[in-house]
Amino acid sequence: MHKELSKEWLDWILENIQRGVDKKDILQILMEQKFDSTECKIILGMELENEDILAAKELSKKAITYSGNPKIPHKNIDNVPAEIYEIKKFLTKRECDLLIAEIKKKLRPSTIASSGEYDATYRTSKTCDLGNIESKFISDIDRKICDFIGINSTYGETLQGQHYLKGDEFKVHTDYFEEEQLKEHDKGRGQRTYTFMIYLNEDLQGGETEFPELNSIFEPKIGKALIWNNLNEDGSINRNTMHQAHPVTHGEKTIITKWFREK
Repeated sequence: MHKELSKEWLDWILENIQRGVDKKDILQILMEQKFDSTECKIILGMELENEDILAAKELSKKAITYSGNPKIPHKNIDNVPAEIYEIKKFLTKRECDLLIAEIKKKLRPSTIASSGEYDATYRTSKTCDLGNIESKFISDIDRKICDFIGINSTYGETLQGQHYLKGDEFKVHTDYFEEEQLKEHDKGRGQRTYTFMIYLNEDLQGGETEFPELNSIFEPKIGKALIWNNLNEDGSINRNTMHQAHPVTHGEKTIITKWFREK
């Protein structure tokens, strides 16, 4: 009988991942503590073997899923067929400036979920995997996001930064996974629930975020957060959350994004 991972152990795993400890070393310690290897691999985001995939299907049947509304202090956007929030000045200018500097240090071409590859006709930004950088500052930002929305950090994906140059855009897309994408990206964690996106600068033109089905457009403002639920109350995908990043017409645009999962 395997031991159940407690909140203390889950926090320990996250802390060591953020410190940059090799995931194989973390897994070895967890195995010595008699935790389930498949469950540990899922939490660590490691590649699953064939036998792990079968075990993951059984785990998913008994997994605890996040339900209920997040602990957001106010809801600013009403009368739209989606749960969406706008929080002004969530981060300070100094926090935003420091994040921009970190993001620019380690950029890679942004990819799309359907192919896992870069598509110059569809998404032209660059991405920084912030959550993989060993930094107390970045860990504190990640914790601030999780504490604010009221969802345990173990439900979160790795914090990312996205950087757009003049002309860069991300055409209409969804943050939830379509059926075939979900099969590839599930890995025992389920569908994406909430998106937590923060603008880090405003010295640009263009770069707005538009939700065409909600008839809503948001302009980049330093430290402003947009938070939305990609699902309906019954857990089905909400197609009204389709959105796009308009092309930057002058200057540059930088944001950070954190996605949360069901499990």
